Amino acid sequence: MDEMTERKGLENIVEEIHNLIESENIQVGDKLPSERYLKEKLNVSRQSVREALRALELLGIIYVRRGEGTFLADIDSHQLFQLIGKYLIRTERQQKEIIEIKQMIEAYVKTKHHDDSLDVESDDNQIMKKIYILLDKYSQAFKS
Repeated sequence: MDEMTERKGLENIVEEIHNLIESENIQVGDKLPSERYLKEKLNVSRQSVREALRALELLGIIYVRRGEGTFLADIDSHQLFQLIGKYLIRTERQQKEIIEIKQMIEAYVKTKHHDDSLDVESDDNQIMKKIYILLDKYSQAFKS
């Protein structure tokens, strides 16, 4: 099996684990099913399940407590954003562009609610809040 086929297989398993998390309504801090269960449910090798779980752990989507199991993590608090930010935001211009987009979102929220004191966290648009937080984390990574 070539590397491309392996990558596709890994992506499929990661996607299936995501679907399982959604369908079983697993929340942050909840325990995921065992490797054995995932192996049988997804009809793949235990090694493939382990590789997928390692990838998810690296991304900060899950965390492992030795002897206890695998749990769904709060990805918003993961340090990966800063690591990615160091690779994505490499110039002063890119840093300024991120700040400009953050200011656009801030201005939009104030206009939308006709309230100059309102911040982005107070808005009910969950996706916009996540994007704003990501932009903030990326801009902080540039500074460090």
